[in-house]
Amino acid sequence: MRLEKEKLIAACQESLLPCVRITPSQENAGPADSKFGGDFYLPAGAEPPEMEFLAQVNFSQVPRLEGFPDKGLLQFFLCTDEDRFESFYEDGCAWKQDAGFFQVRWYPEAPEDAPACVNAVPEKRWHLDSPKGGMNFEPSEEIATISVREDGGFAFDLGFEFLEDALTPIFQAAWEEDDDDEDREEEEGVYDLENSCEDTDQFFCDFGNWGFKLGGHPSLRQGEFRLEEEDHQAYSALLFQYDLTPPHDPGCQEEDTFCFFIKPGDLRGCRFDDILMIHHNCF
Repeated sequence: MRLEKEKLIAACQESLLPCVRITPSQENAGPADSKFGGDFYLPAGAEPPEMEFLAQVNFSQVPRLEGFPDKGLLQFFLCTDEDRFESFYEDGCAWKQDAGFFQVRWYPEAPEDAPACVNAVPEKRWHLDSPKGGMNFEPSEEIATISVREDGGFAFDLGFEFLEDALTPIFQAAWEEDDDDEDREEEEGVYDLENSCEDTDQFFCDFGNWGFKLGGHPSLRQGEFRLEEEDHQAYSALLFQYDLTPPHDPGCQEEDTFCFFIKPGDLRGCRFDDILMIHHNCF
């Protein structure tokens, strides 16, 4: 099957969503700045969670993103103790915040001279190749994620299943063209999904929406896990994606990805006590 990149992008324009992409920075970041790892903001007298600090976002430093706060500090913690991580992972790939696997903390205000709390990293730690340092932000837009299901078919992220009607004729035409001409040469911007592993990797790199970000579409690997539980479908907004997949490296998409989802009403109301996290790390 040979698919043209530009045709797929054009067919998916109705699924465009705004997001803010995040890249790690080597610049030093203070306790109340947007950052990955290291020490973090903790108000005087508050108890730190017994989890590893992943990241925090200071929204006063983030380009304006519709539906998201314009100030305040949002923190993400994960239980990375090797034994506990493994026990959680045995229960599936989706958890709510009350399961104790992760924690999200929200502070409407965080002073610039905030006190710092040292990050606690377990001695026996799940093998996360976590970044450390500040954050760079870039406003962007992205079309819906196209992923591969375990049965070999294609899937889209929650709420964008309507794209199947737009893309089916493109896939059908690709099959018919393959039948008519099996000896076509390689073309730029065309994916050969039947005969080229490199093209298949590149396809899922280009349409996977990988990376660290706020908003937009989540990365997927083997389908939309939120469809497996009816009550998970209410968490239709991607709050934050913590994705360790190496950027621009289609052959290395087997790293850990954590997608934090929230109900749209809770996001607008800055209520961050009811979050759904989905973890995946292989095709």
